Amino acid sequence: MKTFKPRLKSLIVSLIIISVLTILVLPINQCLANQQKGITDQMKNSVSQVNLPKGGDNPDTTALTIIGKLINAFISLFGVIFLLLMIYGGFKWMMASGKDEEVTKAKETIKAAITGLIIVLLAYAITYFITIILETTTR
Repeated sequence: MKTFKPRLKSLIVSLIIISVLTILVLPINQCLANQQKGITDQMKNSVSQVNLPKGGDNPDTTALTIIGKLINAFISLFGVIFLLLMIYGGFKWMMASGKDEEVTKAKETIKAAITGLIIVLLAYAITYFITIILETTTR
């Protein structure tokens, strides 16, 4: 059986810790949401009153929808960058013609692309989790 590299082990341990903390935080969040109705009502009123200037086809554009669209655009951009780095790394690997140094560089490019994708997806997941928590507490 292959041995895992320390990086992979630490990544797996981190994902397990994040999952466990997520499971533990959700019930606490629900209890706090029930106790702090006054603060959450104030937050809800202040967020719902933010309207940006009308424009385009959608006159009901709010700050939340604009932020959501920006996040989706950045995630799409990172996806395109990931795809380009994977293609570049694969091309370098194919053109290495057996040179160990070139193959190593290509593998490092691919590993860096995958690491970047994992970081971006984790950041998106954390952001999504926090927004869901805020959304449920402000209702």
